[in-house]
Amino acid sequence: MILAKEQLKKIYVGKTKDVYEYDDAQVVLYTKDETTGWWKEAEDGKKYFVEDPGGNEVGPAVEGMGAKNLNASDYYFKLFASQGLANHYVQGDLDNNLMLVKKGEVIGKGLECIVRFFAFGSLLRRFPDAYLEGQAVCNFFETTLKDDEANDPVVSKEELVALGALTAEQYDEVQKLSFQAADVIREDLAEIGLTLVDIKFEMGIVDGEIMLIDEVSAGVMRVARGNVASENILNEEELADILVDRATQQRVLQAMLNFNTGECCF
Repeated sequence: MILAKEQLKKIYVGKTKDVYEYDDAQVVLYTKDETTGWWKEAEDGKKYFVEDPGGNEVGPAVEGMGAKNLNASDYYFKLFASQGLANHYVQGDLDNNLMLVKKGEVIGKGLECIVRFFAFGSLLRRFPDAYLEGQAVCNFFETTLKDDEANDPVVSKEELVALGALTAEQYDEVQKLSFQAADVIREDLAEIGLTLVDIKFEMGIVDGEIMLIDEVSAGVMRVARGNVASENILNEEELADILVDRATQQRVLQAMLNFNTGECCF
């Protein structure tokens, strides 16, 4: 797929992605070089940026980050599809930071689904006496509403149902799909010696079906090399480079397998 976004109508401007019209059933996402996290102030009054997948603020652009994030999304969405996990991805133009996706509806203003394997980030800030940094947590799932002014509030199943955003059955589907997708990524990263600490997915509804939407990249997951501790958490640029290498290696292996079996390569 080769698309020129200049020929498409921009319909939404986001922090790390812009959305363009394509046709009645699909839209095009353009991945930008911006990162997310928090701006902080040093003792001397100077501001500095801390990358954090849970952050709501936009940081400095990092050249090539959009291309790397699209590369990871292309890899993981295809991996999800191969394992029967519903997602909106159609195809990508990796040279131009564009991906064609199924048009759907967001849940509320946007529903983020967080799967945690270890206590870190906002979980420690909210419950400082309940968890130790890096403590393993079992089957920890929570949902937040995308709302910068309210700092992405945590919302329960009962609240989502009361708000009319989801039915109880749909919430259960969202939770199941989140756990399944997180397990796929955790196992994939474990093969290269990395530990998935936590990850957030965005969910939407396409033709009445709950699906993984948005992106799956370094900007939505926290990953450690070694023990789960602050000093071992990879920053977004480091992780983005690792995910590109992983995606490239797996594509080469798949191409070799397809060649040996006489199948066409993707």
